Amino acid sequence: MKIRLPLGLSIASGVPVLILVSVGPVAALAGPASIVVWSGSAVIGLLMAFAFAELMGSMPGVSGGIAALSAEVLGRRSRPLALLSQWSYWFAWSPTLAISSALVAGYLQAALFPQSPAWVGWLLAGAVLCLSGAINLHGIRRAGRVQLVLGVCALVPIAVLAALPWATGLVHLENFRPFAPPGGWLSAAGLTALAGGLFIAGWSAYGAELALTYSGEYNGGTRDAIRCMLTTGAVSVIAYTAVPIALIGVLGTAGAQADPSVALIPFAQRVTGNASALVFALLMVALLLGVNMVMIGSSRVLRRMGENGYAWEGLARLNKHGAPRNATLFDMGANAVLLAAVLVLTGGRITSAPIYLLAAANVGYFITIVLAQVAAWLQRRAAPPDPQVRFRAPAGLISIGMVLMILNVVLLVSAGFAWGWANILLGLVCLAGVVLILGRTFRSRRPVPATADVVA
Repeated sequence: MKIRLPLGLSIASGVPVLILVSVGPVAALAGPASIVVWSGSAVIGLLMAFAFAELMGSMPGVSGGIAALSAEVLGRRSRPLALLSQWSYWFAWSPTLAISSALVAGYLQAALFPQSPAWVGWLLAGAVLCLSGAINLHGIRRAGRVQLVLGVCALVPIAVLAALPWATGLVHLENFRPFAPPGGWLSAAGLTALAGGLFIAGWSAYGAELALTYSGEYNGGTRDAIRCMLTTGAVSVIAYTAVPIALIGVLGTAGAQADPSVALIPFAQRVTGNASALVFALLMVALLLGVNMVMIGSSRVLRRMGENGYAWEGLARLNKHGAPRNATLFDMGANAVLLAAVLVLTGGRITSAPIYLLAAANVGYFITIVLAQVAAWLQRRAAPPDPQVRFRAPAGLISIGMVLMILNVVLLVSAGFAWGWANILLGLVCLAGVVLILGRTFRSRRPVPATADVVA
């Protein structure tokens, strides 16, 4: 089942919306300077995307995103690194299903069943997971159409909310003063805040690369996948600059922290005159957009690992709609278990855990990003210019990519200062468990051939 570029863009439209998950905590950490954090992180993501595009262009037959692409390069040198790259990537994105589902469930429970016991939130979150899974099991075209509807319903209001404060005079310049992180730009506290902000922001702002996870399902193949990624990256730069500026301009840093899970609530209420129903609907749609997008990408990462022998080969099987059935069910099951753990560990406060889950999962994401940048550099060194390569980045961007790789290593190593070493250690322990248990136990003894997509 193949899709055209516009439908591919609609699937990736969840990337700009991911800012809603962590914009409040980043504002709490970096103050007005969080504007620089978000826009800078989005620019870094776009620059890295060019290296990923070349990696995709040099291996047009490889689907599954940057983890699968880097595994092809790294696997020639070290199979453990290839294994780490792919399972780290899955560990980075798959918990988003639990994070966003927990947020949706928490707000639904507060609005509809305020006196209900904690387990009701878990059931609601499980229902969100099942809904997204059911949509995805009907194929990428159906999932893409759902994304198109959700994207229009989410992105248009968010764009209006970002522009409206300037037209109505609600942006107050004094909210940007002092324009510096706590302690100043060059202080230890300021640098820690900036590094911690860039670490969490990177999980969202680098996300345009998700467009490559379903590269084999575009009508235009590799060319459409690269166009989708670069377009999404450019849109993210705009969104990740405009939304934080409007948010802090209207509420100030203190107001942006009022709801640490989704800071858009107090902002939208101020801009729209307390239109709570509109705000609630917008948040639900935006979070569902992210759940569906990650379900599409994560299941295809698992499918690729099943194809190339890094996971249980049954994950590579497709159903009659061309959807990775077993991979989707695996994702749903893993996140149901994670939601149960969240319910127990938070004492039922299901919306209080996402930022800590995100900090832990982001350990895996940064490891994958670093390995993908190294793979792009190695591929450029090993492969001479070839007219058959679908995309070739300017040489300077590959070099810049290595500088950004070092920056990402620094952000990963220093993340514990901002978000707590316990959360980073949790991420490392969970990642080690994923690689050693899932990656080793369920690894196929041989690569299995990819199952052809059903063309409809």
